[in-house]
This record gives sequence, C-alpha cells and structure tokens, in this order.
Amino acid sequence: MMINTIHQRTIIGLMALIFSNTPFANVISESESNAARILMLEQALAPNSPSEVAALFAKATKARNCAVQFMLVSTSLKNKYKESCPYWVSGTSSPWITSYRIDKFSNNKKSSRFKITYQWATAAGPFKPDLVQILVVEPVPVNAHSSQTFWITSLKDRDIHPQ
Repeated sequence: MMINTIHQRTIIGLMALIFSNTPFANVISESESNAARILMLEQALAPNSPSEVAALFAKATKARNCAVQFMLVSTSLKNKYKESCPYWVSGTSSPWITSYRIDKFSNNKKSSRFKITYQWATAAGPFKPDLVQILVVEPVPVNAHSSQTFWITSLKDRDIHPQ
C-alpha cells in the first residue's frame, strides 16, 4: 500500500511537470499576468482608513512613486493624471521633498479632508514656498472597479508663502 501511494504521487508529479511545460499551461498573456500581479500588490498595500490613504499618498509623493499615488486615486483622477507619469515617477529630482505634515481638517460619513504640507530642499538648502495638497478621501463605491476600499476623489495643489 505504501509503495502504491508513493508511485501515485510520482506519477502525479511527473504529469504536472509534463503539462506545465506545454503551451496549454501558459494560456495567460504577459499583460494579463502583469495585471493580476499589480492587482494583488495593490490589494496588499490597500489602506484601511482615510487617514492611512493620506499617509500613504504623502509617503509615495515624497518617494516620487507615481504607481502608488495612481493606485490611491479615483477613476476620474486616474483618467486626468494618467499621462503625467509615463514611467511611474512623479516630481522632479530638484527640489525634492524632505518632510511633510498631514492635518485632517474635515470628516463626515461620506468623506475626509486632509491638508498635506511638504517641505522642499535643493543642494543649496531649504526651498520655499512649501507645497500644500488638499485631498478628499471617500469610500470606493460598491459598483466601482478598484483594488481599494478608500480612494482620493479630489486632489488640489497650492503653493503657500512662508510667513
């Protein structure tokens, strides 16, 4: 009985090896595979609250990671900004963001508003004015196709002058 079980496992293993190398095992295209991988990465990174969305967006902005920024915005914002990051890098090499502060200034059942203030620097030192982004974060509608639970529905940049 033991030999029979080992023999069955060997046959099953060999069959799996044989069929994994056939064209039938690779019916998924590279673009479909990439889309599945990206979806799984986005789901793994998905923030669980509006505050986490703002924090991850600020971190991604500082890191110039447009892929993460893109994942966090609504479909309408994706359509608006998709051409601005062809290589998934946002911002410029100089000035760069050195730090940021996040302030939550409005919250209700439907949305949360955040103000993110970024401090900049160049090789010569601090750079002014600071950059301020105002984000509105809302729950993703049930009928929307998204990997997220919450997303940014409004994003406005404005410079502020130092006092």
